[in-house]
Amino acid sequence: MPEQMICTICGKGLEAAKRGRPRRFCSPACRARAYRARKTAEPAQASSTANRAPKDEVGTAQLTAGRITRAGIAIADAEGLDALSMRRVATELGSSVMALYRHVASKDDLVALMVEAALTEVLLPDTPARNWRHGLERAAHRDWELYHRHPWILSKVLVTTRTHSSRALAADSESAFSAFDGLGLEPADAFRYMFMFASYVQGVALTYVSDVEAERQARNSGRRAANSAGQAGSSLFEPGAYPRLGPAMRAGADPWDLDALFASGLAGVLDGIAADLARRGIG
Repeated sequence: MPEQMICTICGKGLEAAKRGRPRRFCSPACRARAYRARKTAEPAQASSTANRAPKDEVGTAQLTAGRITRAGIAIADAEGLDALSMRRVATELGSSVMALYRHVASKDDLVALMVEAALTEVLLPDTPARNWRHGLERAAHRDWELYHRHPWILSKVLVTTRTHSSRALAADSESAFSAFDGLGLEPADAFRYMFMFASYVQGVALTYVSDVEAERQARNSGRRAANSAGQAGSSLFEPGAYPRLGPAMRAGADPWDLDALFASGLAGVLDGIAADLARRGIG
C-alpha cells in the first residue's frame, strides 16, 4: 500500500497531494503527535547501551496507527479475520500488546481502520461514467477486485439494515450512486436499483470468499478435508442420480469460472434495471 494513502498516525485515508511531497498526516494534530513521538525517541537512540530504554519502550516510539493497520491487513489477507488479534499484531511488529493500545483502542477499532485503509487503496474513478450502465459496471468490477484482494473485508461492508460508520464506504457508495446522475430518479428508486445491484455483487463475492476460506481450512487440516470435499461433490455427477442438477453443474460449473459467471450475471442484473427504466420511460 502506498505510504501516502493513509495517515501514518491515525490510519485515516488521505487524498493524494496535488503537488509537492506525498502527504503523511491527515491533520496538524497528527503531525504534532508524530513530532512528539520523534522527540521522545531521540534521547533513547542517543543514550549509551547501559541507559537504553527496554525493548518494548523503543518499539512503542516506532509504532504508529498506520503501521499497526498495515500489519493487521497483512494478517487478515493471509489467514482471515479469525487469526487477527492485538497480540498477533504485536508479535508481527515486535512490540508489546500494551504498546499497541496506545495507538489503537481495541481490536474493533483496528478492524475499522483496516476497512478504511483497504477501501481507499482501490481508487475511486476520477472521470464521469459514460452512462448509468457503465458507471455500475465500473463500480461492480472495482468491488470485485477489492474482495479478491481482501476477502475478509466483505463481512464488514455487506449491505445491511444497520448503517456502517465508515467515511470510505460512504464515499464508495456515493460514487456508485453517481451512475444515476441525470436520470431524474427519485431517491427511493435509486436505492431500489442500488440494493438489487449491490446484493448481486456481494452475493457472488460470498461464493468466492467461502471458497477462499474452505481452501484455507483444507490446507490447515491436511489431505483428509480436501479429499472429503471432492468425494461429496462426485455424487452429484453420477449418471441419473440428479437428472436436472447433475447436467447443469457439469455444463455450467465444471470447472467453476467465477469471473465469467460474475460478468454474465452482472449483465443480466443491468438488463433488468434497463428494462425497468424503459418501462417507466426513463433514460
